[in-house]
Amino acid sequence: MAVVSKIKIKNASITKDNLLKLLKEIVKEKTLIAPVQNELDDVNFLPVGDAKEICFEYENTATSPKEFFYPQYECMFSFSGAANDNIEIKDNNEEIVLFGVRSCDVKGIELLDKFYERSFEDDYYLSKRRNSVVISVACSELNEQCFCASTGTGPILEEGFDIQLLSNGDGYAVQVGSEKGLELFEKYQNFFGPEVKVDTKKQKPQFDLQKVYNNLKEEKVDEDFWEDMGQRCQSCGLCLFLCPTCSCYSVTDKDTPLGESRRSRQWDACYFRGFTRMAGGNDPVRNSAEMMKRKYQHKLCQQIDEFEMSGCVGCGRCSLACVGNVNWLENIIKIERAN
Repeated sequence: MAVVSKIKIKNASITKDNLLKLLKEIVKEKTLIAPVQNELDDVNFLPVGDAKEICFEYENTATSPKEFFYPQYECMFSFSGAANDNIEIKDNNEEIVLFGVRSCDVKGIELLDKFYERSFEDDYYLSKRRNSVVISVACSELNEQCFCASTGTGPILEEGFDIQLLSNGDGYAVQVGSEKGLELFEKYQNFFGPEVKVDTKKQKPQFDLQKVYNNLKEEKVDEDFWEDMGQRCQSCGLCLFLCPTCSCYSVTDKDTPLGESRRSRQWDACYFRGFTRMAGGNDPVRNSAEMMKRKYQHKLCQQIDEFEMSGCVGCGRCSLACVGNVNWLENIIKIERAN
């Protein structure tokens, strides 16, 4: 069953005052996750108890919202007994509304949906997603580090969203695009007004994604390019942990002091040598240059083949965080221009 059941888009509007009132009502009945600014001026998604805590003016959050569906650390189940036959699965049926998500992050969640809906469905992820409604707020213009127009992931979405808000100055144009979104819209319909027009002019792409795909597929990129990045990469994994679409994890069994055993999973990354190393010590990723090449091919080639969408959503978080100055956008443009 698809996480987002698409419907014919329903258009409406909402004023800024009514949006705040709507969010105050949602807080009373569901867990509301929204952008909150801290004392260092960073904005991140956090549970809010009062809609007044929400930050409405921001470029993007420092981290993606994927951790509310795919936590950094998650207990899958606990077990006890010599035969390990007393298993207790950890259920999570909490209903959440995730507000203020940028278009790039909505597409990141969409890719994770497709990943976890493959031949073997991951109920740990999907149960959280099916109990959630995502209200996205499209960017009025691209930020300096963003390139979602090039990856087809924004700044305005055409489909794949529950509810999308588009700023029109005094308030927002509203687009309802899924059954879950329509259910929430109808429940609180007294806060919404009639359809309004909004400028949906597309941004100019900074590179041709199809040409990038072709050059990677045909291996037209010089090996010196990968060597240069491999020398600068520190293998810290920060870019992968910040990435809205990265989904690698490791699974461990541990005993607690109370005699309970737990099977848990936690984020892992292909930049960590222990992740790619196999039994017997063999590592198919021989060096940092191959590691970098594998990442670009995975996100800009293999995931397009598998999911029909880019594995990079153009949020730019990786470039901002990289201590080795490995700039994702600049490198993609170099790949596009490779002969």
